[in-house]
Amino acid sequence: MAKFFIHRPIFAIVIALIIVIVGTLAGFSLPIAQYPQISPPTVSVSASYTGASAAVVNETVAQVIEEQINGTQGMDYMSSTSDDTGRYSLSVTFDVGTDGDMDAVKVQNNAAGANASLPSAVQSAGVTTRKSSGQMAYFVSMYSEDGRYDRAFMKNYATLYFLDAIKRISGVGDVQVFGADYAMRVWLNPDRLAELGLTVADVTAAIKEQNVQAPAGTVGGMPVENGQEKQFTGKVQGRLTTPEEFGNVIIASGKDGSFVRLKDVARIETGQRNNNIVAKFNGYPAVGFGIQLTSDANAMITLAEVRKVLAEAEKTFPPGLKMKSVFDSTDYINASIKEVVHTFVEALLLVVLVIFVFLQSWRATIIPLLAVPVSLIGTFGTFVLLDFSINTLTLFAMVLAIGLVVDDAIVVIENVEHHMESGLSPVDATERAMAEVQGPVVAIAFVLAAVFVPVAFLGGMMGVLYKQFALTIAIAMALSAFVALTLTPALCAMMLKPKKESHSEGVLDRFFAWFNRVFDRTRKGYVGIVSRFIRKARTAVVFLLIVCGLTAIIYRNLPSTFVPDEDQGYLMIAIQLPSGTSTNQTQKVVDKIQQAAQKEIKGQSAVMSINGFDILAGGANSNGAVVFVGMKDWSQRPGMGESVAAAVGTMFRVGAMEAPEATVVAINPPALPGLGNVGGWSLQLQDMSGHSDTELNDIVNAVLAEARTRPEL
Repeated sequence: MAKFFIHRPIFAIVIALIIVIVGTLAGFSLPIAQYPQISPPTVSVSASYTGASAAVVNETVAQVIEEQINGTQGMDYMSSTSDDTGRYSLSVTFDVGTDGDMDAVKVQNNAAGANASLPSAVQSAGVTTRKSSGQMAYFVSMYSEDGRYDRAFMKNYATLYFLDAIKRISGVGDVQVFGADYAMRVWLNPDRLAELGLTVADVTAAIKEQNVQAPAGTVGGMPVENGQEKQFTGKVQGRLTTPEEFGNVIIASGKDGSFVRLKDVARIETGQRNNNIVAKFNGYPAVGFGIQLTSDANAMITLAEVRKVLAEAEKTFPPGLKMKSVFDSTDYINASIKEVVHTFVEALLLVVLVIFVFLQSWRATIIPLLAVPVSLIGTFGTFVLLDFSINTLTLFAMVLAIGLVVDDAIVVIENVEHHMESGLSPVDATERAMAEVQGPVVAIAFVLAAVFVPVAFLGGMMGVLYKQFALTIAIAMALSAFVALTLTPALCAMMLKPKKESHSEGVLDRFFAWFNRVFDRTRKGYVGIVSRFIRKARTAVVFLLIVCGLTAIIYRNLPSTFVPDEDQGYLMIAIQLPSGTSTNQTQKVVDKIQQAAQKEIKGQSAVMSINGFDILAGGANSNGAVVFVGMKDWSQRPGMGESVAAAVGTMFRVGAMEAPEATVVAINPPALPGLGNVGGWSLQLQDMSGHSDTELNDIVNAVLAEARTRPEL
């Protein structure tokens, strides 16, 4: 095979060019991500039972829906949250590798079976099913520095002008809005109702009956007399829109012809639908928007489209209304990919430098410099067939592959030069060299394939991570072996020339002479040490055992983790007060923590607080809150004191000092995208013995008390 290409170098070069072109085209079309697609498909189900407590929602909504959804084909597990605002949310997680769209259809079909058993208020509001990862990949705040716009206006403005456009973007699973809609608020006077013998149900029924959009039909429509010349569509007043119109709704009538109107028993005004969520951005009233992606979304492309929509919408904002990103997960992805690319280039340059220093020939150096990129770039071409992405793992595998790939070219070049020193021509030397090394080159490729390919068959989330890493190296080595048998010998026969005796004393000649002397002395010293160890085999074995023992000790003492936590450019501060704490009291603590974060955290760029949202529990609670802290770009905070890890430590200390009555926990985002809202690990207690909520709460507190005694927590 090698002899064929030695005498047909143009054919070998054309094949190499085809490999490079295919790999280049594939590289520009491949998605870019931080990690391979490892998050399992997740389907969220949500419902609302206005006015119901968490216990009522659990009994009348959660149990009914979950009974139907449980056991859906391919489902791994599900978890739900019911809160005192009447909201219910269910997250159904499926096995890795299943089709997320089909999973959503299955959940939707099963959830439909629960509709007949749900309360009428829940049926009217509807049960929503959508494909979503549950983690916020992008968080943006809308705020007003001069206070001319309230939260209801900002939420309504977003709904009218850009929220629908964001939800239509492919890859967006959901938009979690931290703000309330405009609503007509009716404040009933219970004493007046009792005096008139009316109930809340009477008022509700009257409003529903009279606040309708009634069709008026047409006038002059067919069938009519032949002489009819005009036809009109009837238009009547539809739904009520102002407090005055609602005030005239008739609640009851007396026998004397008198009427009881809504304004007689209530105060009516427009305002927020509820005040359970209070958001602030850097201390200003705000509304927050958390963009959640689907589990199979390309974050880079999806969030680029989201930013484009927001940028267009921001151009038409009224004066005084502003928008700013709190955190963007793609910033970290871009920074990670950039660092790996830098490492890739540095490794390639170092390899070229080492080759030049040891081979001491520009011609010999150029050959691997031409051959190695063919193998690496060609690897991208196989990514399309394998549905891989350009991520930190595949690029890291390419970095490691540089050292392996270049070996094939060096083996061929060194052997060719060895035979040329015997007086053979470049072509004859290449033929003899390839006859000797083509077997070992193929054997090395098979050995490495035997090491890495089996890793691709690992299952689960870990298998997905290792699969792309292992196959990238295996494919690069296979292409390297092919290039070593085709392009490399052809280039050797074309470019290598017999070395001539040179009596010049140039800078490179003096450097090479010095390097060869140092290298020869080092080699002789190494040979001497090895010779002594050979004569004293027992000492060598003891030394080896000592090294193995030290390695085992270090391995046992090193911290272990699935994926290490890193500085992703933002952190979260979870705040929890005792159960039953009012929103006002929680807000006082939130204001302290937000001000402390703005003052104490070095390198922060934005601080967004959301009172009423418990990020650890995943629902709305009056005693819970969260503060998102966005950090400046990594280039603007080079010191360790400005890292996210330092900020986490600072807020643990500040939280204990500023709010001793609350539990303040500063946390990293999850290390792997799509696996929850926060980093670290979580423990859930499941009641299998019929304990009451109070008893279960006591058990939880006992577990927490014991956990706090652990030094590692």
